[in-house]
Parts: sequence; C-alpha cells; structure tokens
Amino acid sequence: MAAIDERDRELLEHLHRVGGADVQTLCDVLKITRTAVRARIERLRSTGMLAMETQSAGRGRPRQIYQINANGLHALGEDYRQLAVVFWQVISEIEDETLRNSLLARIRNRLAERFLRQPSAAGTVRERLDELADQMKSSGFNIESDHSAALPILRETNCPFPMLADVDESICQVEKEVLEQVLGTNVEFVNRCRDGYHCCEFEVKS
Repeated sequence: MAAIDERDRELLEHLHRVGGADVQTLCDVLKITRTAVRARIERLRSTGMLAMETQSAGRGRPRQIYQINANGLHALGEDYRQLAVVFWQVISEIEDETLRNSLLARIRNRLAERFLRQPSAAGTVRERLDELADQMKSSGFNIESDHSAALPILRETNCPFPMLADVDESICQVEKEVLEQVLGTNVEFVNRCRDGYHCCEFEVKS
C-alpha cells in the first residue's frame, strides 16, 4: 500500500470522523485549494483508499461525496514507526552474533522479496535499475535512477527508515544489501540522509 503523508492522514481522519465529505468541505477543513484537494483525492482513490458516492441534490447538480474505505482505514493504522524502532533495538541488542546476523539476513531477504519479482534477470544493470526505481515509486518510495555520471545512481530523496537510521546505522547496510540482492551487482553508498545529506544515494556497479 502506498505511503500517506500528514495531509493525507488529516483528510482520511476527517472522512472517517464525519462519514464522508465533498471537495468544498475538504477545502475548508484542510485550508487548501480545490485543485490541491482534487489531486490528493485522485491519488488516494488510485491507491484504493477512497470510495466515491454521487448524491442527488434536488434540482441542483449531484454532489460527489468521498468516503474512506477499508484500505484507507488500514493506512490510518499503519503508523508502526515507534514499534519498528523498538523491534530494531531489541534485535541490535542480541548478544549472540550468529542469531543476530541470522535475523538480519531474514529481514533483508523478506525486504528483497518485495522487489525480486519485478526486475527482469535479463537486460543490463542500468535497465534493471530503472525497473526497480519504477516499482519502488509505485510502492510509495521517493526515488529515482540517475544515469548522468559514469556509474548509475539510485537516489532516495528521503530516507525510508529515518527513525531506525537514527537509532542504528546498520539499517543502512541492510538496505544496501537488499539493493545488491535485487539488482544482482555491488552497490556502494555515496551519500546518506543519516550523515546530514538531503538524500540517500547508492552507486550501482555495472
């Protein structure tokens, strides 16, 4: 399911609270323009979080009422960041190195499984990188592939695990290993949000 931001959350919570609303009501609640509200609604509808119902208004034009559905309610409950931090801390504190590494490997493999089905085994590394970037975008990642340098770059414009990275930088290594597993080639850090940069960049060895 695609990620939601704070404005998405505010919109979904309002619809959940009142049962449904039209565009103008959402403009008044969110204090943004109709264009911005419509764009947000269309994106949430495209990800399956909103339903639309047309209501007759007597002699006037029918009103389109937007309602949160089961997927939207599920998205509202997906603020697992604090719980993820606790889990990660528990894993990192395991003294048995073999057990700790085994758990990290299972996490890495499970993350890689999300994307291994998409990029084709055929084609160049650059082509597989583009496929991976497209799939990650469709999953809600702010990411792009860049071929302007000698070696291609995978660039995340924001860290997908900011709270975990603040606690333990080993999550960065896990992400790097996931990318290597999916792309089938070596990947090296160029920049990391954790180190104060505005993005995370991975150089992909072709």
